[in-house]
Amino acid sequence: MPIAVPTPVSSPPPAVGASRLVALLRTSHFLRAVPLPVIERLAAHATLRDLAVGARLWREGDVATGFHVIAAGLVTVRRSLASGAEVIVAIFGSRENVGDTAALEGSRYPADAVVTSEAATVIKVDAQRVLEQSALCPALALALQQALCRHAAALRTKVEILSAGTVRARLANLFLHLASRFGDDLADGTVAVPVALSRTTLASLVSARTETVIRALRPWERAGVVVTDGGRFVLGDLPTLTACAAEG
Repeated sequence: MPIAVPTPVSSPPPAVGASRLVALLRTSHFLRAVPLPVIERLAAHATLRDLAVGARLWREGDVATGFHVIAAGLVTVRRSLASGAEVIVAIFGSRENVGDTAALEGSRYPADAVVTSEAATVIKVDAQRVLEQSALCPALALALQQALCRHAAALRTKVEILSAGTVRARLANLFLHLASRFGDDLADGTVAVPVALSRTTLASLVSARTETVIRALRPWERAGVVVTDGGRFVLGDLPTLTACAAEG
C-alpha cells in the first residue's frame, strides 16, 4: 500500500498593505542593502501614514519609539525658541529616514518633525524590532551606522549653508544642496527639485527674513535661474548658482 505524502501547505501571500510596506522600505536609503527576509520581519511591525502639509510626525518631548522612513514628501525638523520663532534644524526627503538618534537611545525628541511638502508618506518601524534584528543581521547594523553618518552630514550641511555669507550665497548653497539630494535631471539640462518650499521656510533654512529672501529670489526668477513650477523648483542655471554660492 503506497504511503500517502502530505501535500505541502504554501504560505499565504502577503497582504496588499504589507507588500506596499516592503516595497517602500526596500527603496529607502536605510534598508536598501538589508536582506529581504529581514525587511519583511520589520514590515510586520511597521505602520504607514499618508500625511498633509503641517502634520507632525512627533512633537518635541515625545518619547522615540520608532524609526521613521520618508517614502515620499519632505519633512523638516524644527525647534521653537523662547521668542516664539521657529528654527529649522534639518530637512529630510524621499527615501531618507529621520529621528534615528533618539530612536536608538529610546530618548525624547529634542525638536518637532513637521511635513513641509503638500503631502508625505511616512513609515514608522518599531524601534525595538529594529534593534533586535540588528543584533542578528550585520547588514542592518551597518545600515544603522550609515544612517547616523547621513544625519551628521545633514547637520554639517546646515552649518555650511548658514556660514556661506550673504543671503544670496546662502540661498544658492541651499538650492545646490537640494539639487544634490533630491534633484532630477531634465532633458533640457535643467534640474527639477520635486518640492516647493514656501518663502518663509526658505528664510528659516538660511536664517534670513522672508522679505529679504523674496527680494533675493526675484532676479533669479526673472532670469530663469530658480523657478517655482507648481509643486517643485526648477533650477535653470546651475553655473550661476555655483558662482553665487562661492561669493560668500
